[in-house]
Amino acid sequence: MMKDFNSNIQKRKTFLRSESFLRTVLILVLLCISAVGFAQSHSSAFNVMYKQVKVKNFFKARDLFAGNKKELPIAYQYFMEAVLDNAFNKPEESNQKISQLLTLKTSIPDSLMFKLWRIREDNSMKQYNYSEAKRAVQTTLQKYDYLLTDEERKDLKNNLKIWIVLENKPPQKITMNGGTRLKMVKDVAGLKNLKVKVVEDSMNFIFDTGANISTISASTASRLKINVIPADIEVDAITGIAVKADLAVCEKMTFGNIIAENVVFLVFADDALSFPQINYQINGVLGFPVIEALREVQLTQDDYFIVPNTETKINSPSNMAMDGLTPLIFMDGRHFSFDTGSDYTILYAPFYQENKKKIDMKYRLGAVTMGGAGGKIEYPGFKVNYTFHILGKEIPLKNINLLTTKINEKTVYGNIGQDVIRQFSKMTLNFNQMFIKFD
Repeated sequence: MMKDFNSNIQKRKTFLRSESFLRTVLILVLLCISAVGFAQSHSSAFNVMYKQVKVKNFFKARDLFAGNKKELPIAYQYFMEAVLDNAFNKPEESNQKISQLLTLKTSIPDSLMFKLWRIREDNSMKQYNYSEAKRAVQTTLQKYDYLLTDEERKDLKNNLKIWIVLENKPPQKITMNGGTRLKMVKDVAGLKNLKVKVVEDSMNFIFDTGANISTISASTASRLKINVIPADIEVDAITGIAVKADLAVCEKMTFGNIIAENVVFLVFADDALSFPQINYQINGVLGFPVIEALREVQLTQDDYFIVPNTETKINSPSNMAMDGLTPLIFMDGRHFSFDTGSDYTILYAPFYQENKKKIDMKYRLGAVTMGGAGGKIEYPGFKVNYTFHILGKEIPLKNINLLTTKINEKTVYGNIGQDVIRQFSKMTLNFNQMFIKFD
């Protein structure tokens, strides 16, 4: 009997152990299912918002992140914050998020780390920290070369030339001695120019938010006694043809009550900035690094350039972001590049694809001519009419050029030019709160 009793006890212990084992297995299975579910959830949420980042729609990515931030692991939160801070012109905060991510024990895929190092280069350049921009490029080339396309590798090596030339140059500095109000002059091409003074000489420079870096012709640099630094940089023109450029750093230039020091210029041969068919030569262009540093700029219909003493405030979400050095504007749920140096608005292939059926039925396919530094080129396209809406205002345009094929891998819906700006008495560009406002 004792033997039977002991046997039963043993069987009971075996059963309990089995039951405990089964409970453990069940718990592990449930944990795995939960982990997979969480991973799928955060992966899905991240993929949706990152898809918007990849097509440069930082506005939609911002809104998606605000609503889904808690679904992401901390590393992915830092990643998205770094991307969005960069896009909405907070380079210091963006680099801080990148540094925090780099200290985490958890990792993110190399494809995302590659993206972060490209952003770090952009942030550093916007802070005029050229040596850090150089380090970011070197890291990208060393660690993530296998992810690069031939074109990306070429661009990075080209950038490296720039940062090597500039790494020991002092940072750009802007001093504003009160507000500024200057009358701009229209040139032969109808573009608005500011009179810029260097030492005792002065010349008219185009004011152009679409210029990633300020630009100057070789003869103008010589006349203004700005030292040209050989750099052998290749810059892609609108035709897709690479145009050679050098660099120059202007120690001091003034316009109105504004003093700009250590301004970096791309230096082109005169013929690259010449349009002999209209007897037109560009002297120079004030680009984004100078314009952004002013924090707020106002342009009026009667051609006044204003930098106010007191910054304008608005009570609506930012409708301006940055794709590198290119301003973007958000209208009608779509994102466009924004270029005060372009006389006319142009629409790109994403706009056509979204409205293809309607456009094909209503308009006749023809050719669209585009020109810039490096010459002209024709693309298949349409002339269309469209009404934009921004901050409650309607902006009707007629005969807008619409391209049907992609150029330079553009993912924005188009480029907004002066034909939009001219419909209002004043336009405000604020690079602190990141908005474009029309009055």
